Amino acid sequence: MDNGSSLDALISAFLRYTELSAVKFDSVRDIIKIEVALNTNLEEAQGNNFIDACRQSMALFYRMRNLNPIHISLKSIQHAGITILRLYRDSRTLAEEEIGLFIGLVRQEFASWLIRDDNDMVTAALLNEEEKTQVVNKIKSGQESFRNFFVYRDKGRVFVFNR
Repeated sequence: MDNGSSLDALISAFLRYTELSAVKFDSVRDIIKIEVALNTNLEEAQGNNFIDACRQSMALFYRMRNLNPIHISLKSIQHAGITILRLYRDSRTLAEEEIGLFIGLVRQEFASWLIRDDNDMVTAALLNEEEKTQVVNKIKSGQESFRNFFVYRDKGRVFVFNR
């Protein structure tokens, strides 16, 4: 996946899944960090069990899609009464469907604890393919090359930064 299609996949996933609290792309290391927040502190065993189940599901997904990920890791981070679940992936082999799988597994296990932005008024308007393409093209046409992308959501608005 090149940087342009990586950005496109990141924005598409972020617009589609209100559970995503942040997505960061480091082009120097070619790592995408996808974050989901839970409004509880998971016990270590519960977090580890989820990570193990997630790895198994993703391994099956990779076999079915004949993918060989260059980098994959999962973390559970506790902070101030919340848990951040992070998926780290290389951009070259990341598929948008994989992000959907990750979100589906999080929903299945932690639906009642998910912190999500349910203000869909702005998000629904941005799901239009033409508008999404305009955002991607605007970022691509900037003076700086692709370096580090950070995407986050606040009150139904999606913010994309090229740092």
